[in-house]
Amino acid sequence: MLNLTEQVRGGTFCLSKAGLAEGTNANTIQIAAPNGAGIDFAIAGKLYHKADTDNIAMTALTIQPALYTCLYLVQINVDGTVSMVKGTQILTADVGREPLNYPELTAANCPVGVIRIATASGYTFTSGTTDLSATGITATYEDVFAVPDAPKVA
Repeated sequence: MLNLTEQVRGGTFCLSKAGLAEGTNANTIQIAAPNGAGIDFAIAGKLYHKADTDNIAMTALTIQPALYTCLYLVQINVDGTVSMVKGTQILTADVGREPLNYPELTAANCPVGVIRIATASGYTFTSGTTDLSATGITATYEDVFAVPDAPKVA
């Protein structure tokens, strides 16, 4: 756990709200920071900036079956390339009894947000292919400073 009262060396974290949301075009996301100025973030102790950007292609990931819930970590590298990492999916009916674990951050990236996807009966989700507002898909967004240190329990 990060203790900010100690000297931080090599910290990797997002310094501002990303305003993570669905992109204007199908199958995309956007960074629309509430301050209108994009996001500032640190990777290995160095600072970087990414301007607000719409229609960021979602990383192509494996299919999420019907009736499952999964967390997708949205991350950024030093070049400003945004990518996603899929977590472990669990039956939506088991959410609350089983935790939703956050995916592991990929090396040399900074977490900026998480998208929680729940699929309804008869519907699947494939990142990079399925639109986030498609029928049978429920997407919720959260901005993060770092990958949370405990799983979601509800």
